[in-house]
Amino acid sequence: MKKIAIVFVCLMFLGISVAAAAPGMRQLQTTTLDPTGIFSGDITYQRPGPNATIVGTISGNYTLRNRGGQFNGEWNTDNNTGTFRGRFGRHIFLGRISMMVNGTERSLPVIGFIGARDGVLIGRGMSLIGPALYFKGTYI
Repeated sequence: MKKIAIVFVCLMFLGISVAAAAPGMRQLQTTTLDPTGIFSGDITYQRPGPNATIVGTISGNYTLRNRGGQFNGEWNTDNNTGTFRGRFGRHIFLGRISMMVNGTERSLPVIGFIGARDGVLIGRGMSLIGPALYFKGTYI
């Protein structure tokens, strides 16, 4: 009984964390997108808005599939650059982010939430190391 209670409490904390981290989990209207396209945007530490400090940029391309898609891109900050790639479906994406450290490419898994409507892309990405980052931009 004790083990069941511990598992329930852990699942409850996980569910609350995911719900709190999701940027505006509301039903988005679906729009017709081309099967391939490009995106670009800004990276911030806070939710995108008038007071958010931009710490970097992202750009890349995407390919849509039946129930999701995949993406490839590059990110840049003042002192670092790197790449990212992964897959998305509905409001969740999974991927890897990479950067060069002392001549060796290092990568980390990334999970996050994403939403797109009327040419605007917004989301939040989290990894095991570093802060959670928000991004907002446009897609074509």
